[in-house]
Amino acid sequence: MLMAVGLVVGCASSYRVVEVPQREADLYPLSQTRGGLSVAIDEITSSDRAARYFGVNLVDMGVVPLVVIISNNGAQRIDLKPSDVLLRQGTQIIDPLPVETVVTIAKNRHRPLRSSTQKLVAGYFDGVAFKEMVLAPGETYQGLLFFPIPQPQKKSPDSLFSAMSLFHESGLQAVVAARDLETGSRMHFGPFSLSIPQGAAH
Repeated sequence: MLMAVGLVVGCASSYRVVEVPQREADLYPLSQTRGGLSVAIDEITSSDRAARYFGVNLVDMGVVPLVVIISNNGAQRIDLKPSDVLLRQGTQIIDPLPVETVVTIAKNRHRPLRSSTQKLVAGYFDGVAFKEMVLAPGETYQGLLFFPIPQPQKKSPDSLFSAMSLFHESGLQAVVAARDLETGSRMHFGPFSLSIPQGAAH
């Protein structure tokens, strides 16, 4: 269910968002199911979606929100951690941005904001961020991680020379792990191939 949420009223700059919809993980195109556990990735690369869900066009500012959705349809309890979500480009690891950094980017695009509104904005981002938790049977959890858009590798200054790879390894991929608290075993999902645009301005 989509719901518009107004974060401020009055003469100061307004800040409005639409809550990210809650869905079961197996509904998403980028999803996998194993042992009763479904994991999905929803990359928000559309400028319209980014502006609608976060009040600012994060994509144009070099940030891509990644929604991680986990549905537990098994009988086990599942331990979830933000550190178990990995974004990679070939062998390069891309670390998520701190939520505070994303909040600062968002607030700077909506000046002036009242101090009370700034707290509400920070609270909203903190509320949607992926957090460590235990997922009980029958529950679904989703959380967001915010990743910087990788910049394209610089080409050789010699325009007459070029090198091509036989293998395409430049694509971005996400991997998600979860731990079964009953057995202690870890399950891995992915890699999910993403289409995050490269080279957007920061």
